[in-house]
Amino acid sequence: MPGMADVTGTSFKASLIRAAFLAFTRKKALQSRTARRYMELHALSASLELFKPGAIVPWVSYLFPTELVRSYGLTPMIPEIGSATITGSDLREPVETAAARMALARDVCSYHRIGLAAVENDMLPVPSLCLTTTPLCLGNAFLLEMLASRHSVPYREVRVPIPPDEGEAVPEVVADVAEQLNVLHEDIGRWTGRKPDLRKTMELSNRASQAWGHIMAERLAGRLEMNGRRTFATVFLGQLLWGTEAGAKDFERLLTERGRSDLMAPRLEGGRKLKRLLWLHTMPHHDKELFELLERRGVVIIFEEMCHMHTETIDPENPYPGLARRLTDNTMWGTSTRRARLNVALAKQLKVDGAVHFNHWGCRHGLGSVPVVRSAFMEAGIPFLAIDGDALARGGPNQEKSLQQMESFLELL
Repeated sequence: MPGMADVTGTSFKASLIRAAFLAFTRKKALQSRTARRYMELHALSASLELFKPGAIVPWVSYLFPTELVRSYGLTPMIPEIGSATITGSDLREPVETAAARMALARDVCSYHRIGLAAVENDMLPVPSLCLTTTPLCLGNAFLLEMLASRHSVPYREVRVPIPPDEGEAVPEVVADVAEQLNVLHEDIGRWTGRKPDLRKTMELSNRASQAWGHIMAERLAGRLEMNGRRTFATVFLGQLLWGTEAGAKDFERLLTERGRSDLMAPRLEGGRKLKRLLWLHTMPHHDKELFELLERRGVVIIFEEMCHMHTETIDPENPYPGLARRLTDNTMWGTSTRRARLNVALAKQLKVDGAVHFNHWGCRHGLGSVPVVRSAFMEAGIPFLAIDGDALARGGPNQEKSLQQMESFLELL
């Protein structure tokens, strides 16, 4: 059968590419010995275990508390991370071709379009269960529910109410979300037949959170200037490692100068001051030209909105309220007014020269709040730029337009 031969060929090619990618990643980690490279290695190594026969594969949304599955010795598959990794490898062309053939609306988020095409064409493993939270993305929930239906596996959504525009979520809301997480954790054990060690998992997660919290405090205080693009990519991938020994050690590497050496912001000659930008929403993973332009012009992304999380420690004896609070009070969850207020306050604290919002293709949550966020920055007198693009794209008309917009924005600064 021609169709079966095509799938088998794609599967074999994908396995070879994964093996080569892992070898390359291991070499980079051993050469640099930085947190960034070790996170790449450990996240990739753990994810490749999901391709083994009989592996239990939990597909989870980006903000899902991965400690719940890690406590059962399971590695989560996060669609956004899987899609970004595949499109940065030699599987880019076949997965894009497969995605183009699918009967999906053109405005579907590319993270989810690529993720669906990858799992349907044996480039990502088939889910054993699908778990999501209402923060951060409705499209992610649709994708996971679709995959669960197609492959007849359990699906569960943790529903998190919208937080107030001012202040934290009320205790009753946190308690409700905590109870949902508690029940779900027990259900994961029932579905998988495994016994958890949630206490140990939370202790490892806390080690990572303490290290990351220290780094974030130093950045916010202006004592540590890091390259926001590389830091974003590192913490984006680090979502897979919370609650693991490798993750704890990798985040602790950031506490040393060598461990964070390839994440530091560049220094200009002659003592000239860099222009500092706050980056909002996700980033284009494969678009080097945009960031090379910033570097040439002496501009650095000094902070990134989506990495402002996981800075608190959680009671390992009763982790559910702490895990719930991560969701109820996430900086990107809530109304546009709340998001705008938090980001303007962040920009003022960091004393940035401007803010850039990346309008990722198909992201209704991010794009929908842009007018309110822009107005808040304008009212605060902070230059603001919104650029359209696709986080997984390389080149094309949108990239050229973004470069032109950025050039004009830098002239303004």
